Amino acid sequence: MGIPESRLFCRLDGLTVAVREQQRLSILTELGLLETDSVPIFEEATQTAAHFLEAPIGILGLIAQDRQWFKSAVGLARLGLMNDLAVSRELPRDESFCIHVIDSHQVVAIDDTLNYPAFANSILAQQYGIRAYMGAPLITSSGECIGSLAVMDLVPRIFTVKDQEFLALTARLSMSEYERTYLTKNQVSVESAAIDPQPQNSSTHSIKFELLAQLAQELRTPLTSVMGMASVLSREIYGPLTPKQKEYLDIIHQSGQYLLSLVKEILELSQMEDSAQSLNLSSVDIEMLCQQAIGTLEQAAHRREQKIRLSVEPGSRIWMLDKEKIRQMLYHLMFSVIQASNAGSLIRFHVSHKGSGLRLTVWSSHPCFDEELGYSEIYASQPAGSVALMSLGYGDYANGNGSRLSDYNLMSTATIADYEAVSEAIEAEVLRKNLGLLLSLQLAEMHGGKILIQGGSEPGHRYVVTLPRLSAVNP
Repeated sequence: MGIPESRLFCRLDGLTVAVREQQRLSILTELGLLETDSVPIFEEATQTAAHFLEAPIGILGLIAQDRQWFKSAVGLARLGLMNDLAVSRELPRDESFCIHVIDSHQVVAIDDTLNYPAFANSILAQQYGIRAYMGAPLITSSGECIGSLAVMDLVPRIFTVKDQEFLALTARLSMSEYERTYLTKNQVSVESAAIDPQPQNSSTHSIKFELLAQLAQELRTPLTSVMGMASVLSREIYGPLTPKQKEYLDIIHQSGQYLLSLVKEILELSQMEDSAQSLNLSSVDIEMLCQQAIGTLEQAAHRREQKIRLSVEPGSRIWMLDKEKIRQMLYHLMFSVIQASNAGSLIRFHVSHKGSGLRLTVWSSHPCFDEELGYSEIYASQPAGSVALMSLGYGDYANGNGSRLSDYNLMSTATIADYEAVSEAIEAEVLRKNLGLLLSLQLAEMHGGKILIQGGSEPGHRYVVTLPRLSAVNP
């Protein structure tokens, strides 16, 4: 792309720089983005962009007054151990590439920063060795650009049109989702205050959840640093490594990824506690939601040498659902299948329609078993009423009367009464995946749905979720 010698763009909206800066600062304040807390939506967007674009560094930065500060970032440790950028997580405004994205309201892609004086003399290029940059604008619903989602590389590279479109879409979706979530939370807080003016922080239960969330958040930062340092060492910047050292560094990085996924799960569970008994319905693209759930479990599947495949039946993809609750439900169902499946298995996830409702099926297949059933065969292979509670994984646990939990027959549905009966029979050594299944049952029933459990230990269980079509007025 052709780039002028100095500024890339010039705004022609008639506003002075001071007025535009004041507008941006006001919007950042209104959206609560000047607070130091991390934003899970932005963390996920940054990690997703860096992962899919295969870029070593990803930054979601906001421009405020004389600086750009990083709301989320990945890969900063690749710029050197304990480098100033990783410590301060901010840049002087004039040294930031983000300002060019702000001025243009468009994606800015630079294949080699050294070819353009506007970038070649910056701190990023001279001190940290940034050679390639692509940034997409973060534009609010009011049309104001407040920052950018960017990926950077330490070697020159050409960003394709598809790369630019993907980054722009990720930036747009993350900004839209943040605004929706923030406004919804504020509305709920105002309504709650009007109904019950008494302070709620006196609840010991709520305090414990809040403390757990904060501890998990504090755990994320050192974990990210450990993974970043391991990544730097694995690139042999400080000298060659032996095969055994490379193997150990790979184990450190993979284990760190897994621990980060657990931290994220804890944070999501703590957030869900606030609205555990109600649904926050919104229009949801079910395929995109499934992709998000799969993305959080890819590392767990990789550790077991498994792959996850999603298939979607043609038809409407937009459904009225509680996005976070359904994503939690899908996460725990897939986690259960992953844990119960052999190494080398293929985890299958199919989305289809049943009448006017939605049907989601999760199961596994393995080349060593002749169990590659067609989708319709999944439902024909089990006689009615043959699904027992042992399908939940509780067959090895006995209740107080000495009878096996598999004696409880789910028939065709799982209800709150069913999993409450199971909960009373669970012993202390119950597996985490089983608790996740109980949570999934509750979340499905909150939507007026049910979960069918089919199959056995070989080739494995199949979980079939059926959800009715809801409207915004449903409770």
